[in-house]
Amino acid sequence: MAKKVLIVEDESDVVEYLYTVLESNGYRAYTSTDAEKALAMVKEIVPDLICLDIMMPRESGLSFYTRLRKMKALKNIPVVIVSGVIQRGEFDFRSFVPDETIAPPERYIEKPIVVDDFLKTVAELTASDQAD
Repeated sequence: MAKKVLIVEDESDVVEYLYTVLESNGYRAYTSTDAEKALAMVKEIVPDLICLDIMMPRESGLSFYTRLRKMKALKNIPVVIVSGVIQRGEFDFRSFVPDETIAPPERYIEKPIVVDDFLKTVAELTASDQAD
C-alpha cells in the first residue's frame, strides 16, 4: 500500500509540484492550502508524513505544527518543514517555538526543492521501521 503524504502549502504551484513528484514516485499525496483544513484531513487520513510550509494565511505552519504535536493520537506523525524561510538547511526552531515540550520537526527542506533530496527524505521518514 502506498504511503500517504499530506502537503500543507498555500502556493498552488508548489502544491502541484510536490503532488506530482510524490504521486509519480509511488506515494499517495493529499493536499491542503490552510491549516484548519489540514488538521481535519490529518484526523481523517492519518498520513505517514506531513510536508508543511511555514508561511501560510490565517494560521502559520508552526502554529499548526504545535497544535498537532499536542494531540496524543497525531503527535508522532513525522513532519518535514518545506519553506523558503529556511536558509542553507538551518532553521532556529526554538526561536519560533520556545516550548521545550514540543519536539522539533524531523527535517527541514528549503525551497527551491531538490527533487532527489526531497524524495530521499520522504523515503527515510516513511520507512516502515520509522514508527515507534
